[in-house]
Amino acid sequence: MTSVHEDWLCTARKAKRLALIAHVSPDGDTVGATLALRLAFLSLGKAVDVVCDGEPPASMDFLTGYDAFRRPEQIAGPYDTAIAVDVSDRSMMGKSLAVFDSAPVRMVIDHHATNPAYGDVNFIRGGESACCLLAFEAIEALGVSMTREMGTCLMLGMSTDTGHFQYPATSPATLAAAAKLLALGVDISYITRRVYRTQPLCRVNLTRIAYQKLRFELGGQVGVIELNRKDFEETGCTVGQADGLVNKALEVEGVRMAVLASEREDGIKMSLRAVEPDTVNDIAVQFGGGGHAQAAGCTIQDTLEGATKRVLCAMGEKLHRLAQEEAERRG
Repeated sequence: MTSVHEDWLCTARKAKRLALIAHVSPDGDTVGATLALRLAFLSLGKAVDVVCDGEPPASMDFLTGYDAFRRPEQIAGPYDTAIAVDVSDRSMMGKSLAVFDSAPVRMVIDHHATNPAYGDVNFIRGGESACCLLAFEAIEALGVSMTREMGTCLMLGMSTDTGHFQYPATSPATLAAAAKLLALGVDISYITRRVYRTQPLCRVNLTRIAYQKLRFELGGQVGVIELNRKDFEETGCTVGQADGLVNKALEVEGVRMAVLASEREDGIKMSLRAVEPDTVNDIAVQFGGGGHAQAAGCTIQDTLEGATKRVLCAMGEKLHRLAQEEAERRG
């Protein structure tokens, strides 16, 4: 297991007033890591605010500190240190970027391979299973006694970012950390029930619409779901509640890549997925996004139809290139 960067630890120890920043459209990993680090820094006697340009999923409201999240326009500041948590790119902070940039010391803790190391001090391990694993290591390295409350936050993030410990990125270190958290009394069955097996009626209705709109492109190799503003308004769902629906398209036999295009005020949110060994992070990067090899995303300023068409074009070019390379290998 790679040790936590010593300069990151040294800088974190010196901080007195911190802003911990989660990414826009917050998922379990950024929420869990941010809240666990909040508890750790509070135990060290530091002043801490958690900031997010977006609403954390309601299914995670049982996490300690969930109600502590503030939107960037609500925080007081100033901060001597800001830490971007699970934020692959500066743009993924949204309006919280102003909070990050105003701090004299800017730090990053992240596991995305596409992260350009934009902080003054960075703890990045690209390709790792979850940022919560890095947060787990950082908390231990800071000498903080892990509590069940911290552990619940970390377990949730590791679970959601590994597909409940099913994705290829799930590492021995991930399972070893999860075992330690279970030994603390973290209730994984409760997490599973709240996050995976309980959902509001609005999301059930949005899922029904997603299945109705599911179509297949590029010879059945790509599954596509497009959700417009009307879909969200009629169901009462937020764009964040559509997270995970892209996997419905990926579950169909023969599909190699999937696209979920969601219309929102600031553009079209594109959630991209792929079945190993295919990748989509390189496609997301083409449109200013990023992420993991098989799970990535970006936001495109275009119409819903236009944004989807651009992504499908990029996917089509890639699949054509891969087909040519395979033909050449076969002679």
